Amino acid sequence: MMEEKLKLENPDEGDVGQQPHDLPLMQKIYRKRIKIDPKMIKRFNIKLGEQEYQTYATSRHKYDWTKSEGRNSGWADVEELAESIKKDGIIHTPLVCSFKKFGDGENGEIFAVQGWRRIRAAVLNKQEYIDVDYTEDLTPEEAETLSFKENYNRKNLTDTEISQFLWKIKQRHPDWTYQKIGETYGIGGKNPESKRKAVASYIAHQDFLTRHKQHIQELDINPKKLTRNTTIQIQATATEIAGPQKQEQLETEILKIITQNSVPITKLCKTLRTEHKQGNKITPQQALNKLNTNTNTKTKMSNRIQLTLPNRIVQALEKYQSKTNPNRKTTTEATIIKIVENHLKQQGYL
Repeated sequence: MMEEKLKLENPDEGDVGQQPHDLPLMQKIYRKRIKIDPKMIKRFNIKLGEQEYQTYATSRHKYDWTKSEGRNSGWADVEELAESIKKDGIIHTPLVCSFKKFGDGENGEIFAVQGWRRIRAAVLNKQEYIDVDYTEDLTPEEAETLSFKENYNRKNLTDTEISQFLWKIKQRHPDWTYQKIGETYGIGGKNPESKRKAVASYIAHQDFLTRHKQHIQELDINPKKLTRNTTIQIQATATEIAGPQKQEQLETEILKIITQNSVPITKLCKTLRTEHKQGNKITPQQALNKLNTNTNTKTKMSNRIQLTLPNRIVQALEKYQSKTNPNRKTTTEATIIKIVENHLKQQGYL
């Protein structure tokens, strides 16, 4: 077995003593390439004190991937990957870890850090052994951080999955600032303020989904409709108009309106805020009525056609209407409509 060093991203490439988080520094770990039965590799949970935390940011780690039935089994996705592995092999070797040095997994369990889907695909392919990179140098929380960063950087996570993960991290480390969380998990680019804002928006998104979990279920709202940008707009509107005391009530009213009507959330929130700034206290239903009125007005206006006609055409039309209606004054526009109407009648369209 060949032993080699695996370099991990250091969140702060400056002074080692100025770590942006409380995790041990992960400049490098030792790993060795080994063969292992893929069925022996497990998922892991983080245990801190008496509490146990579900690891990973992505919901796909909740799948057992051992059943071909069930809408949430995730099996079809792994089947596709398994077929690809049969053809081309595993391109990126999974990373696994034993935590016995840190008091977890004392019975010799080996846990997946990166490549859980590849491992489950190997199980599906009934492979007796699979090549993995094995290390004992990561704590469970370091392993979780590394796993999240890989999925986040490869853009394999949805906004909701990222929000759920960061929300749990904030619960686990309530003393961490949003900026520190951003630095630890690589969220929000290089600028400290952009890190803070990005993490704040993700956590606010999950906070909204958590507070309104029952309402969302009762209203049968499609989760895809409640994106991070959507919930931020709703929260900002409710905070500005209702204040902290009645914020949640107004958020619920907005949710009901967007569920019962096909209305863009952005337009509804914009109407509420605009009217509020003008001193008009209106409900989400009144905002919807106003939007529908404006839409109907625009629709009526769109039924009108504006034409610019050459002078010779105008003169010919005036001559035509003077002959057809010598005792009645009509506009050129009315004459054009009459001509078109007569033509459509002759053709059988009217």
